[in-house]
Amino acid sequence: MIFISYWELNPDFDPSELSEMAQMIISKKLYPVEGTKTIAWYISTSDYWGISITEADTEEQMVQGTAVWRLAKPGVFKFIKTTPAMELTKMLPIIMKLGKKIKE
Repeated sequence: MIFISYWELNPDFDPSELSEMAQMIISKKLYPVEGTKTIAWYISTSDYWGISITEADTEEQMVQGTAVWRLAKPGVFKFIKTTPAMELTKMLPIIMKLGKKIKE
């Protein structure tokens, strides 16, 4: 299953502190979560917000992926939103079929 996340980092944190935290999490093999695949992970060149696209088998894996950052540095995220996602070409037929049923 594909998940998309939009997140904003707390701008009050020192970026070097965030880098140290990331190195610690990765060195302990807590991130990326076992069994997940990061498809994309982008951060804005300003303002510390970004998106990530992750392939995971379970919601639990996604919880672990977010929780590890929050537990390592409480308040690291100003905002985060994660949801399952579909390719548009797969989603449109579902929506069109549902729309036809509603209009019947």
